[in-house]
Amino acid sequence: MPHFNLATKSSLFLLLICLSTSLTVGWISYINSKAALEAQTFDRLTALQTAKTAEIERYFAQIANQIQTVAENPNTVSALEDFSSAYATLNDAPGDLTALESKPSLRQFYGDEILPKLPASLLSSASTSATYSAPTAPSGASAEGGAESQQLASALSSLMPRQTAGLYLQQHYIADNPHISGEKHLLTRSSTDSSDYAEAHAVYHPVFRSFLQKFDYYDVFLVDSLNGNIVYSVFKETDFATSLTTGPYRHTNIARAFSLADQAMAPGAVHFVDFEPYQPSFQAPAAFIASPVFKNDVQLGVLIFQIPVDRINDVMTSSGQWSEHGLGNSGETYLVGPDFTMRSASRFFIEDPAGYLTALDNLGYPEDKLARLARYNTSILNQTINTDAALEALGGQRGTKIIEDYREVDVLSSYGPIDFGLDRWAVIAEIDASEAFAPVASLQRTITLWTLSIAALVIFLGIWTVRQITQPVIALTEAAKVVGAGGNVEPLKQQSSDEIGELTNQFNQMVDNLHQQQITIDRQTNENNELLLNVLPEPIANRLKNSEAKIADAFPSVSVLFADIVGFTEMSRAVPPITILRMLDDLFGAFDQAALDLGVEKIKTIGDSYMAVCGLPYANPEHADQVAALSLKILEQLQFFNKQNGTHLKMRVGAHSGAVVAGVVGSSKFIYDLWGDTVNMASRMESTGIPDQIQVSEAFREHLSKPFNLDFRGELEVKGVGTVSTYFLSDMPKEAA
Repeated sequence: MPHFNLATKSSLFLLLICLSTSLTVGWISYINSKAALEAQTFDRLTALQTAKTAEIERYFAQIANQIQTVAENPNTVSALEDFSSAYATLNDAPGDLTALESKPSLRQFYGDEILPKLPASLLSSASTSATYSAPTAPSGASAEGGAESQQLASALSSLMPRQTAGLYLQQHYIADNPHISGEKHLLTRSSTDSSDYAEAHAVYHPVFRSFLQKFDYYDVFLVDSLNGNIVYSVFKETDFATSLTTGPYRHTNIARAFSLADQAMAPGAVHFVDFEPYQPSFQAPAAFIASPVFKNDVQLGVLIFQIPVDRINDVMTSSGQWSEHGLGNSGETYLVGPDFTMRSASRFFIEDPAGYLTALDNLGYPEDKLARLARYNTSILNQTINTDAALEALGGQRGTKIIEDYREVDVLSSYGPIDFGLDRWAVIAEIDASEAFAPVASLQRTITLWTLSIAALVIFLGIWTVRQITQPVIALTEAAKVVGAGGNVEPLKQQSSDEIGELTNQFNQMVDNLHQQQITIDRQTNENNELLLNVLPEPIANRLKNSEAKIADAFPSVSVLFADIVGFTEMSRAVPPITILRMLDDLFGAFDQAALDLGVEKIKTIGDSYMAVCGLPYANPEHADQVAALSLKILEQLQFFNKQNGTHLKMRVGAHSGAVVAGVVGSSKFIYDLWGDTVNMASRMESTGIPDQIQVSEAFREHLSKPFNLDFRGELEVKGVGTVSTYFLSDMPKEAA
């Protein structure tokens, strides 16, 4: 095997880095290309969405201007007057309503032309809303009747006009009209009508018909304000000559449009009512715009336009030329109403109705809505759009985002609101993400092929390179793991003279040095731990060793002890320092052992003062009992010390119970200390005490659970506190000891 030094091996490694860099650059190029394409697509969709919004707004502004102009036209005023007058005359003319109802042609028209085209649900609803006796059953019904024929008869009764004028006009202009359904507007003068209405119709109908055809409205209505009667209609559907206040269509959106306009106080008001399925148009989507008609400040009635959905649909679908408008094979623009259903047709339903219905069925779309889509052959009012884009746009927001559309397909969507008075629609422009990102998908395939080719080369070179480097490195790694875990390893064999060999030699030296350093560190750690335990309680020392930065704890109930040698300062002036130090060491050493035995924590000594606490760092419900026992033990040890050393030392001891805060002070020189009113009070108990007596507070007495002997000393004035009750603790009964 040829010998390569580390420089040669590094060159191969650099080759790998170069290859990785190439891949990284390729990936970044892909990401940037995708981001740029996404931004470009969103810009195009937003431009389309904005353009469609402006076009729809212009269309509705045009309609509003037209209906205002027509409503104020003298010809319209005259037509409404004449039609209303003729309608009232017919309504007041003597005649038999039953005779009109019994005319076979009108009944037959409803029975043959209207009822069969209505869904069963509407027939049932219509039959239950009938308010007067049903006429004879429609053509084709059995004379015997039966439940079905009775239902049809009841439905017929509810749908036919309820006034003489209405029956008369529908008879002559619908039933007896020689033109087929959908072309009833071609009749100008009825050959069977000899009333004043026929004269008015012959005069005004050509004008309104021409206007409707020129501006492509679905229908034009004149409605009198007195009774809400549709006294004129261009197309003569079943809403013609009915009342919008009491008739069969009083609950429809045309009736709401009439009501809004009829409440106007002055000319020029325009009211738009959103699309709904409209029964006279066989449940086709219908919207209405209405404006009041005035003469000399007197409102005569209302002019209503039935807005065709086709014009709106042409705008939003670009008349089927989606690709020519930059929407490719999957893009579309559409409208969504406040009920979260479409107000323009889905591109996908237009292009492939059967496939569209199948796709929705596979997605679990409700069966009743699927049936409506199929029956009425339109997604308008039948396709629910509950997407993020629709929710935000109907909430008044504009934006762009990648979402899941109503087909559950990922799309790039641009959206915004459009307002029509009380109604708000959403204008949405979308294109499938798969189509939008198709160019980068091709780039991705190219990058993938390039990556695979380079990867093959890298693998080949990498295997050889890794073998040369990894074998000694693995040995070093395993040895390092053992050393890192605190173990010992034998010196590694140096197998080469290159940099790896030198690294092996240095590693062996490092291991030896680490072993010696570890011995030193262990010794110093043990010494430091012992020193720390002499300064701090063991739990606090452990927390400090675990790198807890700030140690401060609140303890609600502890007992604090202070003890002080009386006259120690004067004595120290006459006694050599070394003697004083030995005395304190022996005496306080005995106190420390007693505290340790009783579970009391020594806090500190300051000169000839001794401070201890019980109840921390671990809670102890008998903390007062333990401090009391330590206090007695201190006086006992002092007496023993005096006897041994021939001294006459005296001590004041004080104790108090309460809440404290304890913590570590300092960063390099640590001290564990206490703070709070409890500490201050314990100090006052000592400083105001009597030599060789243990003075305790009322709070300390209350925390005692064992029957210590306590003598009431009296009330003392304590600085910063006031008058307190104090006691002398002398001993504990032998039977309780």
